[in-house]
Amino acid sequence: MDKSLLEKLAKRIKELRKSKNFTQDELAYRANIGRFTLGNIKTAQNDATFSKVYNIAQAFDMSLSEFLDF
Repeated sequence: MDKSLLEKLAKRIKELRKSKNFTQDELAYRANIGRFTLGNIKTAQNDATFSKVYNIAQAFDMSLSEFLDF
């Protein structure tokens, strides 16, 4: 995945997490992904699989298109 796209995704996750008052642990739990994996996505260190992006969107109670609107 393009580095700038990963950075936009990381920023989106951070903004939404803060607006929902989720801790990193809570978001990881809600998204059913490991905290370490979430941390790597949030810092744009790792490519995110489609299923992980979908799970994160679901954790925020958003459609994928809403979540990726950045």
